[in-house]
Amino acid sequence: MNKDAKYSVTHSPAGGMEVRLVYRISARERELLTNDRHESLVAMVNKVKEKLNGAPGGAFYINEYHDVLVPHPDGSGCVYAGTYETILEFDYDSQTTISPVPPAGLAPGDSWPGPHAGIPYVLSAGATDIRFNMTSGRRVTEIRLSDVVGHDAARMLARRLAAVKGNSGGRVYINEACHFFAPLITTGGTTYVYLGGLDDDAWFSAPDVPGRL
Repeated sequence: MNKDAKYSVTHSPAGGMEVRLVYRISARERELLTNDRHESLVAMVNKVKEKLNGAPGGAFYINEYHDVLVPHPDGSGCVYAGTYETILEFDYDSQTTISPVPPAGLAPGDSWPGPHAGIPYVLSAGATDIRFNMTSGRRVTEIRLSDVVGHDAARMLARRLAAVKGNSGGRVYINEACHFFAPLITTGGTTYVYLGGLDDDAWFSAPDVPGRL
């Protein structure tokens, strides 16, 4: 996954632990933002981290179903840590809050000002489908949205995303607030654009949790 796609639990200078976001300001500049107001989330992640790694702290993801997923150290996937429905927000400056919820008035095609934390999917070329790969041991299975919701519904959402992302397809992300964003390659480098919310479109079923420790 993109390094920006994750959150992490880290030690706080004031003592204790907090949630950290690496926030991309531009292609060459990032800022570390933290929030110490999510004690139950920190505890949830650390419980799994301590069993997997023997120590607290480290990366985690939150998917569009609010599942908290901790990467397994052997690279085999993620371990389910629990469900966390409180939206993570980070104070950027005295006037700006960084959140997975888009600011009022943001429209598809606008620059995405939120965090890049999210779960990646692939928009197919020609905007006919959306897919992801599921890994189990040495086997990788491609899961297509059309397999779950039918070709017409999958094509409808794919075309809506492609109206901004482009018909050549590529990686798109959905965050824990069910909003899509995607990287676009421009002459100035990679920029991220807002693709809209999931809204009432048909989507993948919530996955079986990868396992409970």
